[in-house]
Amino acid sequence: MRINWRNPKFLKSAFSEGDFIKSKFPVFTFCGRSNVGKSSLLNMLMLNRKMAKISSTPGKTISINYFLVDGKIILADLPGYGYAKRLKKEIDRWKLLMESFFTGQEGIKENFILIDARRGLAELDLIMVDWLKSLHQEFSFVFTKTDKMKIQEALKGARDVKAVFGKEVILTSAKKGIGRKELTNHIEKKI
Repeated sequence: MRINWRNPKFLKSAFSEGDFIKSKFPVFTFCGRSNVGKSSLLNMLMLNRKMAKISSTPGKTISINYFLVDGKIILADLPGYGYAKRLKKEIDRWKLLMESFFTGQEGIKENFILIDARRGLAELDLIMVDWLKSLHQEFSFVFTKTDKMKIQEALKGARDVKAVFGKEVILTSAKKGIGRKELTNHIEKKI
């Protein structure tokens, strides 16, 4: 199904399970470590630099932010994980929100785990993979910030991830627009 990516609309922010969207549309989530570039990637996809709020402060997003694109799909920007300066009660609230989301959100079609290509998979990313597998959730990997490294290094990292998980990795750079077509095509094939 073709999507007009230039037609996004912010729907709402969810701070608790009661705020989750009851959707007839397929939901695609974007998760990853704090400061991995989730909001920047979403803005690149939606061709709107101001749609998803971007912060230079890691751990700033504390809600799930929903965007309806072309009246056909929902993109969910999830709060980042792994920000060490959070208070314990904030970390516990994040865990509860994520557990509720992945078990209670209707219509999740696929989860994109975003990885900073310069850093590679971290322990917390592997925990997220195991968690999604245990919930029988579909997931794919997206490398971000590939413009900040040599392409050969990014490709090697992608091959390493594919060797372990048997999944292709989509290479992206929100700054340069790299990988946008590959990611939009991937999503459009899923609906």
